[in-house]
Amino acid sequence: MTQIIADSTCDINKELLEGHKLITLPLVISAEGRDYLDGIDIGIEQVYALMRKDVLPKTAQIPYEVMKEEFEKCCQNGENFIYISFSGEMSGCFSLAHVVADELKEKYPERQMEIVDSRGGSCATGLIVLQALLMSEKGMDIEVIVKEINFMIDHVEHLFTVADLKWMVKGGRISKPLGWAGSVLNIRPWLDVKDGKMTVEGMVRGEKKAVQTVIKEVCRRTEDFQRQMIAIAHTGNKPLADNVSRQIIEILPECTTTITEIGGVLGAHLGMGGLGVFFFREPSEHYMLLGAI
Repeated sequence: MTQIIADSTCDINKELLEGHKLITLPLVISAEGRDYLDGIDIGIEQVYALMRKDVLPKTAQIPYEVMKEEFEKCCQNGENFIYISFSGEMSGCFSLAHVVADELKEKYPERQMEIVDSRGGSCATGLIVLQALLMSEKGMDIEVIVKEINFMIDHVEHLFTVADLKWMVKGGRISKPLGWAGSVLNIRPWLDVKDGKMTVEGMVRGEKKAVQTVIKEVCRRTEDFQRQMIAIAHTGNKPLADNVSRQIIEILPECTTTITEIGGVLGAHLGMGGLGVFFFREPSEHYMLLGAI
């Protein structure tokens, strides 16, 4: 069986991972002079607590020694592995993984080590990772799994809306004038991820309009593939996520949904009250439908 590895920017409802073996590598969150391993030393609630104090946590890639240790454990256990990284345009994790894998290939030439750039994050990566886990457990060859992963990366969609633009301004994701105008006029952006980078697709006034815009886009982009699991992620706004889930199921009754909270690294950039919806435009050859969570 091929070991699947993700990192802490990959968001998956924990119930969906029960019975599956996934290795998750932590990125680093820094605040108030301390460094924390995401999901190990610090969770999303502590990140929110810092942000409520107007502290902007900084983030950094997976530590070299953490990545090397986990990769080498797989090699020592006789396991081939696939690491599906956070977008290489937004983090150095993908590049670092290539460095580590190249070092280990000299020591373990018989092992297959595949490093794949998800060109995204959050539940978009989560949906891909779930399919990769299922394929691995069915005993599919590593080459087949990688081919399927690359197809899913090309056909996965990320749609976001955020409640408070100041965190995106502080993180350098949008300009200060745009952030100021958005806050004063209650204008909210809806965002996409293209070629590994977060992009502002449009601006609308108020939460209701922003949510309806996202739902409309979900329905338009899933027109040819409705029988799938759609993932909804939020930053501290579960009622909004539940509402969006209900609306999507009403419009797309063949789909299932899963809801989870966005992790600490991405939460620090999106701010509290944000929402994301993730899905595929087309099914991959070996796509397997999962039940609602």
